[in-house]
Amino acid sequence: MRERFNELISKALSQGISPRQLALTVAIGVIIGVLPVVWGSTLLCVIIAFFLRLNQAVIQVANYLAYPIQIALYIPFYRIGAKIFPWGPSFSQKAHYSGLQNQWSENILVFILATLKAISAWLIIAPLAAILLYLILWVIFNRIPLFCSERQFPS
Repeated sequence: MRERFNELISKALSQGISPRQLALTVAIGVIIGVLPVVWGSTLLCVIIAFFLRLNQAVIQVANYLAYPIQIALYIPFYRIGAKIFPWGPSFSQKAHYSGLQNQWSENILVFILATLKAISAWLIIAPLAAILLYLILWVIFNRIPLFCSERQFPS
């Protein structure tokens, strides 16, 4: 995986992407990738990359690499959202698994409300996380010798 990531960065550099653009692209891809919904992050990344003129391949790779983090953060996002919006039915892991295995149609409202609560927490956390991730990646990508070539990226 590391070799593929390095290869992707090399290809992005050969296309003339700056460290700043690469940091922004990866940060947005990761932040959209942890959006607590199973659907839509790929399309959302396509749309955002199109309007911000970011590299589609890089944003999608960042999005897909963030998928395990998305799964791991669903419950914490839900819990934060449930504290912000305490109304509605409660969601538990036990109810989630039993609802998926047995009568999911009866529990669909619980799943929708849980997802909305998780999205609300993501909306609060995502902007700050995106800024911090962008700044960290910008520093990292500026220190990589491949990015420091003045002929490619004049200051």
